[in-house]
Amino acid sequence: MPKSKPAFSVVVLSHNTSKILRDCLESLYSRNKNVDFEVIIIDHNSQDDSIKMLSDFKKTHKNFTLLVRKDNPGFGVGCNNAAKLACGEYLVFLNSDTLFVENTLKNIKNKLITQPNLGVYSIKLLNRDQSFQPSGGSFPNLVNLFMWQFAIDDIPILGNFVKSFHPKENSASYKTGPDWVTGAFMVVPKKVYDTVDGFDEQIFMYTEEMELAYRLSLLGKQVVYDQGEKLIHLGGASSGSYLALTSEVKNIIYFWQKHKPAWQLPVVKFIIAIGSLLRLLFFGIIKQNETSKKAYRECFRLSL
Repeated sequence: MPKSKPAFSVVVLSHNTSKILRDCLESLYSRNKNVDFEVIIIDHNSQDDSIKMLSDFKKTHKNFTLLVRKDNPGFGVGCNNAAKLACGEYLVFLNSDTLFVENTLKNIKNKLITQPNLGVYSIKLLNRDQSFQPSGGSFPNLVNLFMWQFAIDDIPILGNFVKSFHPKENSASYKTGPDWVTGAFMVVPKKVYDTVDGFDEQIFMYTEEMELAYRLSLLGKQVVYDQGEKLIHLGGASSGSYLALTSEVKNIIYFWQKHKPAWQLPVVKFIIAIGSLLRLLFFGIIKQNETSKKAYRECFRLSL
């Protein structure tokens, strides 16, 4: 008899994260019992001992596929390559810096079946100390872009009522459900994923999960955010890096060019330009943060 397909295909991208990736995989296999899943690892030119670690791990764990590339083409390309190899009914996109704390895959299996219009399913993310980690937001529009760039949605009381594009701990988005969720843990039905050809490969990293959720929403597919399940995400505090700051702005502009009316693009660039100058003044010049100074200069250049 042919082997039955697994319920889940867990996709993890690897790039120089040997130690945390091994911890992630150990928690995946040790916590998730009595549920069929396969694991697909795509390594993007790691220069540490990731390949050896993964090769050794493969010898002792079943349903484990390792694909090694000699370049790093980005998150979307890697996920799309893995999806072509996947046999599961659901694709689980998992960051290498995550840790399972319960039998998550078994817990969510029946929940997924009850969602006929499911586009993306995600769960509550926690920091290392198990405090709440923001992991979703609203689709960008001119209003919430303005509030994000001018930090209006950072105002404590206002943040409880404003649906922010950017993930915020006190965002009103969590009360009704966010429009999109971060890619640390995302479950997408494989048939749905294939229908829209997966992630946009023009986006190297940052905002790719938001753009995918937006295209799925155009087909009537829903994002489901389940606060009853949880996962630790160790890298939730890394959004202030040069790459994160500049890539997000670059990709927001790309998103507008691809999906929004042409007349809005000059307005978007103007908002980003003024916001970048104000952030450059405060963080880069007044507070003398060299990363911010370099990043917001580049953000301003991207808005021109």
